[in-house]
Amino acid sequence: MTLIKRILTILAVMAFGVALSLPLATSAEPGPARTPAPAALPAPGPHPEIQDAMRLLHQADDHLAHAATDFGGHRDKARHHIAEALGELDAALKYADTH
Repeated sequence: MTLIKRILTILAVMAFGVALSLPLATSAEPGPARTPAPAALPAPGPHPEIQDAMRLLHQADDHLAHAATDFGGHRDKARHHIAEALGELDAALKYADTH
């Protein structure tokens, strides 16, 4: 499977997971508001698309980690795919640094 296909598959799985968790998030009982930490803007690197993809994958993993259910084991499978995608993107950055 090519890197692009793998990334697109991972992003589709993430979108599915987020879509499944939205009804749960909106129907939850009100609790203390979570204040998101201010996002520090990193210096733009030579491959901003890959860095953005990695940031979004980390966010998706965090959302899935805090989901109310495991969706019949699919949440863990999606998180595994996210970890694989992050590894591939890290390898792509290392490759780009040496070529």
